[in-house]
Amino acid sequence: MQSLDHRENGNEAIKRGDYISAWQHYTEGLKITPKDPYLWCNRVFASLKAGYPELALHDSANCENILSEHPEQDFKDDIDLFKLKLKGKYRMAEAYGVLGLPKHAAFEYRACMDIAKKEDPSMKAYTKNDFNMWEKKKEDYYKTSLLHDQFLKSCEIVETRKRHGFYKFEGKYPWDKRYEERTSDEMIEKLQQKLDSASNNLLRISKFRFDDSEQLGIFVKNSINKNRLTLQEDPFLTAHNYYTYRCDYCFQELIEPSLSLYEYRDPKKKDPYHCPKRSCEEVFCSEKCYKLAWNLYHKALCGKDKEIREVVDIINDDTIGVLHHLMLTVRIFAVAKVRDICPLDIEEIRHLCRFTPVSAPFRGKMIYDTSFYDIYLSTLRIIEVSRFDLRYDYWVFITVMNTILPNSFPGPGVSEMIDTLVLYPISSLVNHNCSPSFFDAQYLSQDYDSSPGPIRDNIRMRCKIDDTDNSYHPARIFFVPSRDIQEGEQVLKSYCDPVQRTTERLIGLVTTFGFICKCERCEIDPGELKQEPVNWHFHFPVIPDWVKKYDN
Repeated sequence: MQSLDHRENGNEAIKRGDYISAWQHYTEGLKITPKDPYLWCNRVFASLKAGYPELALHDSANCENILSEHPEQDFKDDIDLFKLKLKGKYRMAEAYGVLGLPKHAAFEYRACMDIAKKEDPSMKAYTKNDFNMWEKKKEDYYKTSLLHDQFLKSCEIVETRKRHGFYKFEGKYPWDKRYEERTSDEMIEKLQQKLDSASNNLLRISKFRFDDSEQLGIFVKNSINKNRLTLQEDPFLTAHNYYTYRCDYCFQELIEPSLSLYEYRDPKKKDPYHCPKRSCEEVFCSEKCYKLAWNLYHKALCGKDKEIREVVDIINDDTIGVLHHLMLTVRIFAVAKVRDICPLDIEEIRHLCRFTPVSAPFRGKMIYDTSFYDIYLSTLRIIEVSRFDLRYDYWVFITVMNTILPNSFPGPGVSEMIDTLVLYPISSLVNHNCSPSFFDAQYLSQDYDSSPGPIRDNIRMRCKIDDTDNSYHPARIFFVPSRDIQEGEQVLKSYCDPVQRTTERLIGLVTTFGFICKCERCEIDPGELKQEPVNWHFHFPVIPDWVKKYDN
């Protein structure tokens, strides 16, 4: 089939109200002609109608990017091209409005009016009613944004929080068939082979039901005594914020280059091993770490230090915790570039669950930060991938982002911010309970934690004794049971601080992992959790009326 055939099939699906099929037809067309602005603009409409305004933003931006390559005379000579330019801008405004970003919506409606004013009167690409509608919507959204600003000011909420809206994500987009494979027998068999090695054949992977969905969990094969080392795993991928001078691959802290020969040198720190490429400023603790990083992700990031740090600065400007996991998302895309595959096809993450706000108060809605798209575009530039490459489409970025969010582990750090993040393919399958049966601890060749607690201290001490050749990854994770475990019991850890009050635990679990805990401890003491209808409660103590109208 030709690109035009897919476009016509998509148009027919739109007439039937089958917007998902329309999206898929337009996407098939874009695989043939990736720089067809009509296909991108049509996919904007399908995304909006299907309820995915975040994807409509990307498609309208791509349409606009392609049209920007046309000389102005083309728009004067071709009325269809001029109409397309107006449609793309109008639909971008609509997307911002649905996302709950009134100031952005008002700006785009104003842009529609500015484009229209440049039209040759004889073309009649729009009507007076169209212009009046854009003007009215611009004024309405501008007034809403003023109410927004007043509310933020009255609550003394910082300026950066004005960029947050909300969008809907329910674990996967309708056209994503990969997620259905994560609990297949073939996938479980592959994971079991890895688990046998990591657990010395003590554990097994099985499916179980949670909140009406099928999930994976790790269970003990036979009874295990308290304090027995049961599971250990090196990370698949790591990321850090560059605020501490450390190995890019394993987090080992390094001796600062500014340190003179006469100044005290911490014996726990190592001399840096610089990337051999002169254009690259990345550092490692050894040639071994450099080679491991090169083969995994560094090949795609080499020499892009300035651009990477700019992205990291955006991430660390986050005030409510919706961006920090993007440090790992950027690296996932780098791994995919090195392997020349779609990020969702990376074997080590295909089985991981995704953030899904399944509880009724959320109704599937999550915070949308306008920085998501900025970071997405920056990531594509860094790894030198075209924004029109559908293997790295924006919906793929959103999906990877929501895969990393509930599965990333904090690594070592020296500040109140999240300095480092780690991704473990097997350990991420360990599920939550507020009364955990297992404790976990990272090896950490350096003492980052001033008060690790006796159990974690004992794990590290025992592992250091076993590490005779000093080959353990500093972020290798270990699991030991906190009590005697019976045959068939599930391996459970706490995703939050178990000493917190019930309300604090539940809010943390809902906002970070998307579920309300129903363990025995929480059922006995449900606390006073009262979630607001949408995710605005992350940063608004009270939901204003102008926000409530979006909750439908």
